[in-house]
Amino acid sequence: MAKTQDSPLRVAIVGYGLAAKVFHIPFIQASPLLELHTIVQRKPTKESSAPGDHPSVAHHTTLDPALQDPAVDLVVITTPPDSHFNLSRLCLQAGKHILVEKPFVPTVEEADQLIRIARENKHGIFGRIYEVDTHFDYYRPDHFETWRGQLGTTQGGGALFDLGAHLIDQAYTLFGISSSVYGVLLSQRNGRIYPDQPDSVHAQLNYANGLIVNIRISDMSVESTQRRFWIRGTKASFTKNGRDSQEAQLQAGLAPNAAGFGVEDPANKGQLICVDKNEEFQEQDYLVEAPKTYGALYEGFVEAIRSGSEDAVPVPPTEAREVLRIIDAIYRSAKVGQVVDWDMML
Repeated sequence: MAKTQDSPLRVAIVGYGLAAKVFHIPFIQASPLLELHTIVQRKPTKESSAPGDHPSVAHHTTLDPALQDPAVDLVVITTPPDSHFNLSRLCLQAGKHILVEKPFVPTVEEADQLIRIARENKHGIFGRIYEVDTHFDYYRPDHFETWRGQLGTTQGGGALFDLGAHLIDQAYTLFGISSSVYGVLLSQRNGRIYPDQPDSVHAQLNYANGLIVNIRISDMSVESTQRRFWIRGTKASFTKNGRDSQEAQLQAGLAPNAAGFGVEDPANKGQLICVDKNEEFQEQDYLVEAPKTYGALYEGFVEAIRSGSEDAVPVPPTEAREVLRIIDAIYRSAKVGQVVDWDMML
């Protein structure tokens, strides 16, 4: 079954005593945000049997199978306190979120160690992300007659400003400012390098931690299904095809509040591939079924206006300015054919 971006978090309960039965499982089952997925009970008995009480979920007598299961998002530890440190450590090192019954751990020293381990493993399911490809590709062989095709780059036109602003803003929001950029701006329709009025963008954002973000835009991509994302990390990779369905739906006359608005074609589901500790690949599909739509922009602005809080503005002008600085650096790089360091962007 494909997992969606709004799917409930799948929970593994470790331990099956009073805390699990009375204080955790009932609330997990009552919440639309959570799904009881797994229970780890070391020795089920006739009097206390998780498999007997919850036959529809996965059951294990040791923690390891739950940690190797990529479907498990959150581990709730309800065992006696003297086991909390070791179980928490194993969960964190496996990239799982944890909720630990009180007392957290018996000593301050153990708490400090777990905090350190959590910070060291904060990369989560991907591990350390080292490469991201983000695309806006189309097959549109005819020149635009609107500003997109008529205005030059220095006037805010062309593919770098039109579509590049979206991809660059996403990269900035996720990863911050890169240490350097390299850009190539082309006219694929005419077959030449053309920084001043491109229909194609190839830009590379280089980060000090080794991350590379590749920005790719094409108006001449002959593909039945266009690539959207490819994310690679030391522990997992994610691929996603197909563009956001909202634009096509709006152009077809579908209202934003209509049933099915924003829901994507199942053929465009994303695929997450994780590697477990045995270096075996585990695959999981992801499908956008209940997306946040473009309407969230206006909802955010209403909140900002009513609250008077600048922090509530969905896209603050300072962020837009930073994106412009990156766009300018890509343009300068394309003009001179060289990498542009961030110091040169200031």
